[in-house]
Amino acid sequence: MSEPLLQRARVFLQAHGLLRPAARLLVAVSGGPDSLCLLHLLCRLRLEGGPELAVAHLDHGFRGDESAAEAAFVAALAAAWGLPARVERRDVPALARAWGFGPPAAARRARYAFLAAAARELAAHAVTVAHHADDQAETVLLHALRGAGPAGLRGMRPVVPWAEWAGQEDRGTGGQGAAGQADGWPARSVVWEDALRPGGEAVPPSPPPPLIRPLLATTRAEILAYCAAHGLEPRDDPSNRDTRYGRPYVRHELLPALERARPGAAAALARAAEICADDYDFIQGQLDARWPALADERPGAVRLRGEVWAGLHPALQRYALRRAAAALGQGELSLARVDAARALHPGHWAELGPGLLIEADQGGLSLHRTGAAPPLDGPQLSAAELPLLVPGEVALGGGWRCMAQHWPPGRADRWWAAIDAGALDGPLLLRRRRAGERMRPAGGRGSRRLQDIMVDAKIPGPLRAAWPLLATPGALVWPAGLRVAAPFAATDASRATIWVGFLRSEL
Repeated sequence: MSEPLLQRARVFLQAHGLLRPAARLLVAVSGGPDSLCLLHLLCRLRLEGGPELAVAHLDHGFRGDESAAEAAFVAALAAAWGLPARVERRDVPALARAWGFGPPAAARRARYAFLAAAARELAAHAVTVAHHADDQAETVLLHALRGAGPAGLRGMRPVVPWAEWAGQEDRGTGGQGAAGQADGWPARSVVWEDALRPGGEAVPPSPPPPLIRPLLATTRAEILAYCAAHGLEPRDDPSNRDTRYGRPYVRHELLPALERARPGAAAALARAAEICADDYDFIQGQLDARWPALADERPGAVRLRGEVWAGLHPALQRYALRRAAAALGQGELSLARVDAARALHPGHWAELGPGLLIEADQGGLSLHRTGAAPPLDGPQLSAAELPLLVPGEVALGGGWRCMAQHWPPGRADRWWAAIDAGALDGPLLLRRRRAGERMRPAGGRGSRRLQDIMVDAKIPGPLRAAWPLLATPGALVWPAGLRVAAPFAATDASRATIWVGFLRSEL
């Protein structure tokens, strides 16, 4: 069983120009059978004159000592096999809470951010992951259950350009972050030179690396047989069997049931992915032909011209919206959001994703990020809710931050408010507005809709959804830059005052 896998990997690397000593691969290794098999295959090819290798492993911080032991195992294995390794840990549970993601999605985002940063540091020619044929079947089935079109049903691709895999995954991680472009890509790497080039010769420049999947045509059964044949002892991650999450459920419950009812179901799903990939490529070619006349791309914004938009087939409209959103850093859009955007009437707007808005007018559709050259220069909240400690500060995104303190600022303006600490019914937090929300501004005569207050303050519609509101768990305290709610405005009679300010971070 081992030689077919080796030949398959050899042919894959050769086809993509990576079967050469000057190539450098960053290999994502979890310690499980899939990545261990991949690393072993690549080490064998390296001995044949194949590429240089380095190992990357991220401990997601979900399983304490258990996951730390797996990280130590990968580090020791890399050392034993003579490979440089980058092994790090992230507090993904905390990141999941901050992002509002489920654990699997947060882990994926953190992992790809880590791989992107490591790839840049190492000036890798490719980042290599161990997804295989069974993973592909699971992915297609998951996407089918979500109602995906050809973009989702094509599943995972053998090669994914840097801008598509690294451009989305690292925003908000606090790491270096991948730009998704060649700008700033290092021409040489000290790490690679020190670890892999003892002679000290310069590492030649390389473009941003794609993500590659050499095992995508290999089944899980083949991988397990390879590990057994070569005495490899992979580590087991019990979370991969937790059927509370979508992929483990599909892997251990749904797909086996399909195979029992329809033997060969996994292979059929893989064939469907190939067909959908061809269909997707055809649709993208049609969109390519219309894109120059349809879209006006600017930094942080994309304008879709109405006269061209109106003549597009609904399928091309959907893909045009997805392409425009992707150009602004947004990941895959749900069909519901895409069709809601297609149905917008002039004068209306909608949120396509976190920090991404779309507006309709008589001339077409405009997509822009909330922090990108807005009509009014003001703060935007990058998450649905953020805690605010006193004293303390929190980054909002878009170059803005909010801080709370017990003393007045050196220079007060509309972005500072004095809050009566004794009137608060709980800890302070920042959140976005809620439907139908009302408040009584200090100095006002009665309660008013927050929507009307924002309109009167000339806050543009696209900025209102993410406009930061200072609140407690039970009350709205202060819409940033507007008037404080009457019950919470500090007065001379206040026994304790909290000053809260929204400031643009210095560059």
